[in-house]
Amino acid sequence: MPIARFASAALAAVLASTLAACGTTGGVTAPGGPGAAAALPRIDAVEWRCTELIGPGGAKVDVTDRPPSLRIGADGRASGFAGVNRYFAEAKPGNAIAQPEPLRFGPVGATRMAGPPERMELERAFTAMLEGVRSFSVGAGPRGPVLTLNGERGPCARFEPAEADAGR
Repeated sequence: MPIARFASAALAAVLASTLAACGTTGGVTAPGGPGAAAALPRIDAVEWRCTELIGPGGAKVDVTDRPPSLRIGADGRASGFAGVNRYFAEAKPGNAIAQPEPLRFGPVGATRMAGPPERMELERAFTAMLEGVRSFSVGAGPRGPVLTLNGERGPCARFEPAEADAGR
C-alpha cells in the first residue's frame, strides 16, 4: 500500500476511534431538546478557527481579528491561514488508540508574503506550534465542539469550527 494511502487510511482509523471514544459532546444538547446528544465533528471534515494559541515560551499569543485556521483533508494534508500567509503540511496520525490521539504535522510550508510585525509574530508562533504537535482531542465547549492540539508540555492550541462549518 503506498505511504499516502496508508497515511490516509490510518488518519481515518484514528479519527473514527476518537469519535467513537468521545461518543457525545459531554452533555451539550442538540437542537432536538434536552438530553439529545450532538455528534462531534470529524476533524478532517471541518475548517477549524484558532481561538487560543500558546507560544513557544508558554505565553498566550493574541490570535487577533483574523485568527489562523486549520483544515485536514481526507488525503492527510493540512492547510489553512497562518496569520499572513497560507500554509500546508502533512498530518501524520499515530498508530495507537489512546486519548488524546497521536498526531504530528510534517514540515510546514507557506507562501512568503510579508505583513505587519504582530501578524508575522502570530504566524511564526502558529507554525512553530504545528511542528510541535504530538496529539489531539475533541471535546465539547460552551459554543460547540473544541479541537485541542497538544505538544510535549500539554495544550498548545484550541480551535472551534469556523462559522461556515459550525452547523455541521
